[in-house]
Amino acid sequence: MSIEDYEPVQSRFSRFIEWAETQDKSFAVLSELLSAPGADICVMKTTIYADGAEVATGHAEEVRGMGNVNKTSSLENCETSSLGRCLSNFPLYNFCGTSLDKRPSREEMQKVERMSGDTRITEPSNLASEKQQNMIRAVCKSMGKVPPANLQGMTKREASQYIDTLKSAPAPQEEPEEAF
Repeated sequence: MSIEDYEPVQSRFSRFIEWAETQDKSFAVLSELLSAPGADICVMKTTIYADGAEVATGHAEEVRGMGNVNKTSSLENCETSSLGRCLSNFPLYNFCGTSLDKRPSREEMQKVERMSGDTRITEPSNLASEKQQNMIRAVCKSMGKVPPANLQGMTKREASQYIDTLKSAPAPQEEPEEAF
């Protein structure tokens, strides 16, 4: 399947709004930032409420600076992905996309391509090597950072980009020693 076979989140959300207006319930959609503002990794949660009761949730994670979109709009991209996941999980109607076998949104499929350059990201040969993962852990530790939560699932390309990002970050300032 190609990316064109998948429905964009905006299209699915428009269908949801149209459908919700025909129902005898009051619907609300709430997006929450779960990660620290400005963090290297953005985590969002979107929830759909019907008459005040939670009926669906969706989560998404984006790495700031990974790919062109996340260089300028990682928060917005993460929120859109989170909304897409939430709509896919909505139990009352098919907002998965054009069919249930196309549950991921077009944006999610584009992320696969963007992050790996290859849609076969689950192949072990394309996953980050142990050496890359250890390098990321060591550099993060030396900088006082926590390694990314998705480290084990990173592709070789993602790991290389993340290492480059870490290396280009300014070194942490050391506290001056007190004179005796």
